[in-house]
Amino acid sequence: MRVYVTGGTGFIGSYMVKELSDKKYQVVVLARNPSKVPSLASLSGVKIVKADMLDFSSLKNALKEPGALIHTALCWGDTGPEMILNETLNSVRLIELAIKRGAKKIIYTSSTAAAGMPEGRDKTESDIRKPSDFYGASKGSVELYISAYSSYFRKVKFNIVRPGYTFGNPVVPGAPMEPDSRFRDICSAAIRSKKIELIKNDGTQFIWAGSLARVYSALLNSGISNEIFFGLSRNFITWEQIAKWAVKYSGSSSKIITEDLGWSSAPSCFSVKKIESALGLSFNSTPHVKEHIKYLLGEAGA
Repeated sequence: MRVYVTGGTGFIGSYMVKELSDKKYQVVVLARNPSKVPSLASLSGVKIVKADMLDFSSLKNALKEPGALIHTALCWGDTGPEMILNETLNSVRLIELAIKRGAKKIIYTSSTAAAGMPEGRDKTESDIRKPSDFYGASKGSVELYISAYSSYFRKVKFNIVRPGYTFGNPVVPGAPMEPDSRFRDICSAAIRSKKIELIKNDGTQFIWAGSLARVYSALLNSGISNEIFFGLSRNFITWEQIAKWAVKYSGSSSKIITEDLGWSSAPSCFSVKKIESALGLSFNSTPHVKEHIKYLLGEAGA
């Protein structure tokens, strides 16, 4: 099957391309800068072509006979109208183009931000969307359009993945890591034996990018349609615990200072029962978090 991937030279996308290559798919990466990660093109079955999400004519020229589309690219905007124009509109245009070009499977990369934070109990994929920012609202909007498209085009298998905080080392030489800097900031402070200031019980259900990529390949290999899945690990890890590991592995004398804002030590989470029951996948992020910390400490010269 020929699988087109947007955002394939980015962090999550590069892991996805590696996973699909390992699974013997033909992978076409649609990239604004095809030379961004040259080593991706050396993977078996991978081709990188120039296409820009903000240039629809380039997408029309690049998207040819797709068996499947995995849309991972994000087009950012600082305001509500900018997010509608850049992310929502361009995503909907791409999805409609893929349908017209014959795609049989479409997987959209949304976010837990589309669902909103759990409040008092574990949140499931069927709960009402309650985004708290423009990013989450734009992702939720595309989800609703996909729901509508599934009614018009019943032979196409649409699915949505909502990742949470995704982390990982570069999957191939030259590939990026997660854009959020908190892992790196903590490791940098530990290396320099600087104090590390955090909020008590602040954390999340981290997911290693390699685990997340398995969710997509499992969906491609399934007959599942019209479903939403949280892409998360089952375990909750605090930033304080990450700091403790960084201090331990670096032999640092850093002091970890936590501010108590009254956050619960047993927070509500996103339910991962659905990926367990439907896809047979269950992830524990702890080993990969430790590996990532050691990698970052090594990069910083520990």
